[in-house]
Amino acid sequence: MAPRPPTPPIDGNTLHHPKRSQQWVTSWIPHLSDIVYGKLLSTNNFPNCCPVSYMEHWIHKDISASSLHTSPRSTPNILIRCQGCAQHFSYYVGDMRPKCIIQVKHKDLILLEALPKKKKEDLFPRPNVPIKDFQLLKYSHPNYRLMAFNDHLIQRGYNSTVNFRPINPPIQDNSNVPNTLRNMDLITKLFDDLKISEDLQDIATTLAPFIDLEFFTDGSYDSTNSQAGFPMGYGWTTSNLFNSNITYNGSLQFFPSSTKAETMAILTALVVCPEFGKIVIHTDSQAAIDSFHKSKNLHTISPRRFNKINNNILWSSIHFTIKSLSLKVKLLKVKAHSGNQFNDIADIQAKLGRTQPIPTTIIHDHLPNQTITLNWNNEVPWIRMFNDTKNLLINWALSSKWFNYNGRNDTTSLLHTKDLKWKIRCSTLTLPTLDILNRNFPLLIKDRTQCLSCHNHVETNIHLWECSDNYELIKSSFIQMGAILIDLLKSHTDRLSLVISDSIKYSPTFRWAYRSEPIHPVAYLLLKSYISNDLLGIFRAHINTMKHIVKLIMHYMHQCSILIKINIWKARNQKWKALRDTWGITKTSFTKYRDIFLRNQRTAAALNRPVVIDNNRDMERGYINPFNDFRNFKLDKDFLFILFSSSNFLHSGSFFSHLDEVFSFNNVITNNSPFNFAIYNV
Repeated sequence: MAPRPPTPPIDGNTLHHPKRSQQWVTSWIPHLSDIVYGKLLSTNNFPNCCPVSYMEHWIHKDISASSLHTSPRSTPNILIRCQGCAQHFSYYVGDMRPKCIIQVKHKDLILLEALPKKKKEDLFPRPNVPIKDFQLLKYSHPNYRLMAFNDHLIQRGYNSTVNFRPINPPIQDNSNVPNTLRNMDLITKLFDDLKISEDLQDIATTLAPFIDLEFFTDGSYDSTNSQAGFPMGYGWTTSNLFNSNITYNGSLQFFPSSTKAETMAILTALVVCPEFGKIVIHTDSQAAIDSFHKSKNLHTISPRRFNKINNNILWSSIHFTIKSLSLKVKLLKVKAHSGNQFNDIADIQAKLGRTQPIPTTIIHDHLPNQTITLNWNNEVPWIRMFNDTKNLLINWALSSKWFNYNGRNDTTSLLHTKDLKWKIRCSTLTLPTLDILNRNFPLLIKDRTQCLSCHNHVETNIHLWECSDNYELIKSSFIQMGAILIDLLKSHTDRLSLVISDSIKYSPTFRWAYRSEPIHPVAYLLLKSYISNDLLGIFRAHINTMKHIVKLIMHYMHQCSILIKINIWKARNQKWKALRDTWGITKTSFTKYRDIFLRNQRTAAALNRPVVIDNNRDMERGYINPFNDFRNFKLDKDFLFILFSSSNFLHSGSFFSHLDEVFSFNNVITNNSPFNFAIYNV
């Protein structure tokens, strides 16, 4: 909501505001259809009464005629004292020096921001009034009028429904209009809210006879969220219809930016256009025009590059709409606030759009170019990782250094290659456990995926560390790693050397091992080759400089990585080799898998696997890393860091390898495709 002055407590006495603390306010006056400005003088909040305020009346001074190079919204908003008008409240009890005092309901007041004296001195052109006799506000007069009017509508519930169908719709020959419009089905598929869909369908019906259409679009973004409604609004108007032009507006809620609002305006304008239409869209956003041309060749853009395009979901929807309706679209740049009548109408619609109570959201079920999802739901196996990142357990700066750390003397060492492979596989849950082997080599494993230790669960990367039969191995490894850390810190400590042992044994990373408690989440992070903030805190408590800490912690992580691999993974591999011999499988069976089994055998095995319902892709292509397969999540910033930092150090292999087929030029998905391509709720 709009910022308001605080309401004083209920009291039988009037609260008078001292001169130095008087606030600038404004309010919409319905019978004037305009706003009034003023400086708050006093407020009454008597028992069983509505709070009432009194303000010294100031009026807007229009100086637009003194400059030919300013538009109404770029003209400085200058206030001067009212010398007396019909709004004066004659029964005010208090300071009588002001010549005009207005009585208003306190809940209708909106706070304003006045600029300091220095800004008034630098003002050009300056009104022919002494500096002490006028006041300069931060925003323009039209801006405050619109804000106050929107606030008035919201408080009285006038904005719950809007009928965008004109009273006298434009008239055109209907002989060539088909009985069923493609827009109807397209709008239903794209827009989530029923009321929004119905409004757009009504407009599409009205515009169906018109082949040549011109639109002016605009977006509104309030970064301070100081005004009523949602942070983003969008709006548009037609400009070449004879009888009356059609306008539309709406609000947006998530991931606010001015370009996103502008993009949604373009999308809603295109979706109501008739099939085979020739459309010209005028926009004052060069960023929107550039993004349109950047994203139009979707089939030639690599998945990684496509996902770096801002608002790629909306652009995918726009190009899908253009293709579905066979539109010819041209985007033209128009100068903002240049006095263009239709551009000003679109601007007003965009600001009004922020007050729409139901924000516009897109359904992505029928977008062939959207092949991944960032939505969180119960299918994602990294629930624990999600909780860790929310609590800021991972130190990403040091973890990144650790992923690139070489603990061997030789830069071309084969051992370093194995170390790096181990770190990447641990951190991305891609160790070759039986579930992964079964997906990649189904004719060899034959769904025999039971845990090699407990035989009660499917062996996965997560179960490897959580298996109850591995608890003692992990516990002894952490006690051993704790002893190594104690010796390391004792030989390099700068302070508090007597409490080094306590710092380690009472830290969440190691305490559970010394007390035989369940494994702590930060301990799982160490097993998965991440550096936690808890581990860093141990080093910070005893080492002065960060440079020294980085040097020691990298060496320590290298020792821990080798120890975990030897104590836990190699112990697991011994059991695997024994079982593999029992099954009559050798290492060559995996390396020569494609030679041993014919293509039709491998295809039949892949088709016989249990079907996993996945709305994200149209085919299963081997193993897809669950670390890079997020669905239904609301763009938590830590999760995005995991997603894209992992894809970077993996060279996007596991993240994008399964997208090659669905991004191919020949993979065209029709409107009746059963596959869904949801990304996130915009």
